[in-house]
Amino acid sequence: MYKTQEEKRLYIEKIFKNKALFEWEVLHVSSHYDRLEIMEVLAHILVREKLRYELNFLYLEKFEDFNFSQIVNIIFHEIANEWVSFATEILLYPKRDAIQEIQNRIRVKFIHSLAKDYYEKYRRKIFEEVGDTFIELVASAKSEKSITRVIQETLESNLIKNRQILDMHNFHQLYKRTKTARNIKNSDIASLKIKIIDLKALYVDPNITTDEKEKLYSQIERLHKELDRVVNYSLDHFDKAIKRLKDTMVQSMMSMTNSKL
Repeated sequence: MYKTQEEKRLYIEKIFKNKALFEWEVLHVSSHYDRLEIMEVLAHILVREKLRYELNFLYLEKFEDFNFSQIVNIIFHEIANEWVSFATEILLYPKRDAIQEIQNRIRVKFIHSLAKDYYEKYRRKIFEEVGDTFIELVASAKSEKSITRVIQETLESNLIKNRQILDMHNFHQLYKRTKTARNIKNSDIASLKIKIIDLKALYVDPNITTDEKEKLYSQIERLHKELDRVVNYSLDHFDKAIKRLKDTMVQSMMSMTNSKL
């Protein structure tokens, strides 16, 4: 790609002065939809792994532990890691040299600015993932009596300001809704799995024609894709009241972070 060290140096200088070029070369991003896909992956990493003790209700012990302060830093590190991968795999840099290339103040500022851009434009994806973890926490309760401290504190917090637009006013109602939504989801998954099994049984029948076999194959593929979608649906997909609750939480988080940007 770039044969001499001087060519590499000039190329690196160029991409660290142009965000669009950096996104194209290092992050493989060229459109709004590419950025959305990246943020969906980052939202999962942030909430489910990196910041699970700050953002994931399945791990929080008390509501006061909930905070957004490290989000941009984590996005920064993920982008920096992508640079290191690019530099070692494409530019054939030793890892130590690749890391050294992004340690000067100007390049740190460049990557931080890019991380902040992603956060400001697409943070809703992160907050939706946060909302999902709260709904999952409620759904995981074994009984209405097993309400945890963090659930109660969250229901009483400024994350759920607009209670008047909700059909749920207490844990009892929320608990029933999440249980019903989970049952509907499980039922849909089971139904799709049965359909796939039935079609596979027809597919292996030696007496069917080639055309019939091709049609069955297409149907099985379509059902597998539908199954993947349903498995990945959050519970708010199956209940409008839960959806309103999640939207309320997301809007509250947007408002809370707007004042800090």
